[in-house]
Amino acid sequence: MHEGNAMKLAANLLKISLLLVLLPASASAITITISAPSNSSTELTVTATGDAYISHGSNQVAFSDIGDYITYGTGPDDEYFNLSSGITASHYTEETATRIYLDADNGRTISNDDDLRIVFDDLFGMDNIYTFSGSATIDLSSANHNFGQFNIGTYEKNGDTFIVQYSSVPDTGSTAALLGAGVFVLAAARRRLG
Repeated sequence: MHEGNAMKLAANLLKISLLLVLLPASASAITITISAPSNSSTELTVTATGDAYISHGSNQVAFSDIGDYITYGTGPDDEYFNLSSGITASHYTEETATRIYLDADNGRTISNDDDLRIVFDDLFGMDNIYTFSGSATIDLSSANHNFGQFNIGTYEKNGDTFIVQYSSVPDTGSTAALLGAGVFVLAAARRRLG
């Protein structure tokens, strides 16, 4: 490559890098995961990580038409559930999420139209990007729902990701057997050494 072309290419790459840094803060992304160990589980874990824009005076972050993650007609539809303490949104101050809204909107003609909102007790004081982190639990038993009414999968819209998955449960039986074998080997080695 000619030296002049290489310099132009380097200059253009630098300009593009600077433009990417100056993109508006609204280019944010959040990942929300709902998980449980089995279909019959009524206590689900909700995890939120990433950044989301929240408007001044709002008390929630909403994800509309994010995918058909709820089985329509049996799963939660237009319902709020209390969240245990654990999910926070922070900028200069930190707010704790208190509820989650789950909505199966298959009654409309749009596909992939279920909604989800994470709700806070307090109103946010300014328009800004807030950093979400943490996990909380919701209990669906009072509304006679369970994890089996959710559709396992990954749903993406506008850079945000919503995941419904089984949570991993440690296999305590094989872990205990492995630890027992390790203790036996150590005891045998100790006897040999004296």
